[in-house]
Amino acid sequence: MPRTQLSRTPLSTQVGVVRTSLLLSLGLSPLACGGSAVVPSSAEGGSSSQAGAGNGAGAHAGAAPHAGAPSYGGHGGTGSTGGTSPVTACQNPTFDQTTKLVECENGLQHRAQALTCTFTVPPEDANGAAGEGGAANVPATCNSNEDCSALHYGYCEFGGDLVSVCRSGCTTDNECDTGQICACNGTNPGRCTTASCVTDADCGSGSWCAPAYGLCGPGSFECTTAQDQCATHADCGEGACVFDGKQRSCNFAVCGRPFLIAEAPRLAETEARADWLDLTLAPNPSALTPVQRAQLAAHWARLGQMEHASIAAFARFQLQLLSLGAPSDLVEACNHALADETAHARACFSLASAYGSLAIGPTQLDVQHCFEDTSLVAIAKLVLREGCLGETVASLEALAAAEVAADPAVRRTLTRIARDELEHAELAFKFLRWALRQTPTEVQYELAREAARQLADFESDARHRERTRSDDRLAAHGLLGGDALRSIHLAAVREVARPLLAALFEVETVRLT
Repeated sequence: MPRTQLSRTPLSTQVGVVRTSLLLSLGLSPLACGGSAVVPSSAEGGSSSQAGAGNGAGAHAGAAPHAGAPSYGGHGGTGSTGGTSPVTACQNPTFDQTTKLVECENGLQHRAQALTCTFTVPPEDANGAAGEGGAANVPATCNSNEDCSALHYGYCEFGGDLVSVCRSGCTTDNECDTGQICACNGTNPGRCTTASCVTDADCGSGSWCAPAYGLCGPGSFECTTAQDQCATHADCGEGACVFDGKQRSCNFAVCGRPFLIAEAPRLAETEARADWLDLTLAPNPSALTPVQRAQLAAHWARLGQMEHASIAAFARFQLQLLSLGAPSDLVEACNHALADETAHARACFSLASAYGSLAIGPTQLDVQHCFEDTSLVAIAKLVLREGCLGETVASLEALAAAEVAADPAVRRTLTRIARDELEHAELAFKFLRWALRQTPTEVQYELAREAARQLADFESDARHRERTRSDDRLAAHGLLGGDALRSIHLAAVREVARPLLAALFEVETVRLT
């Protein structure tokens, strides 16, 4: 079957639609020139912000990757087909002086020893108190590494148009908290990174202590297992090799609003059941090969799991809003989002069932320990990741996927998801605006630093995504390739989330120029 060339609206136009909608929902108006620069409207007051889209890539230390938002697109590579685990052996190992990790022929890295990190920027000195914010003379923002010398191995993490902030580094594991190791990268000092293992010796025979990509947030170091389906992103085609709390597997789903507990996403498994299906959705897979149908079934099933988890995330957010005494309009919008995510989950499981010729739905979802920190600051940081970034990207991805979807059922599903996720992103930004108005200046700066960190981590992951062409036959049924997704992710962070957050922080709190 020859490939059909699918037309689509330019990405810049789609980005403009999303950005403008979010700006107007906050009472901020786009300037006539510059596109992404913003000024407050008369309804909001405050001073203007020159928050361009920016191309600054926030550098971040540490070998453990930050996966940000795994994408809508991609079809499985060698890691998704079962068989022998790709992480049980390490062929032709070499030692990387930069990361202090052993690298295998297949790209897997693992930590054989806990070695001292070496780096070139900034100069090796250990002035100041350990820990971010531990020294009284640490500036709220920075322009160079020298500005951060009061911190332990301090360096300036550049945040592009939002804000650049001082970070503390490390050289040994002893400088990190319990449950963390010092992950090296050779340019900046190491970064204290969550880890369930310190070295390979903690993992037993045939297992390695290796960096693991997070599904919807920062990475960690985890022992490899025989159940792992992939070792690196290269095993997953245009997808991402991510750790779901139990094993590494190829993931092809956008993050959306994840259900995060202790920075790790919670997902229900799938099982044969028909009570989570929307029977009005009936895609036509007749022109697809069995392999393509299997790829699409896996893709939509994973999306269904993510949307199902989003129901729990909004249920928790609803209780968090009530505990904070939030305005009724935020509570009402969250209630609508709960219904939206339920409809999304049913639609995704329906498409997965159709492509796979087997009715599936979710199993029980583990919700233990989901209310560990109920402070306003902790909730705001979670909303930054889950909503301001995750749902903005989800909306833009769904919009782009709907544009090229040829199957009517798929196009209808993606169009609704794009619309609803945009409304959910608006809710996240509105909550952040309300939260900033409830907090003192030092907390506002803390949230600004957290926003800069999350933007830098997300952009770094997007820039390193595999660049592969979309298969139009899969794109017609909702799967985009890595090249398209890389462009969407970079545009989402640079041209939507970054300038929007910059404008919001300037109007509501402090001037960030």
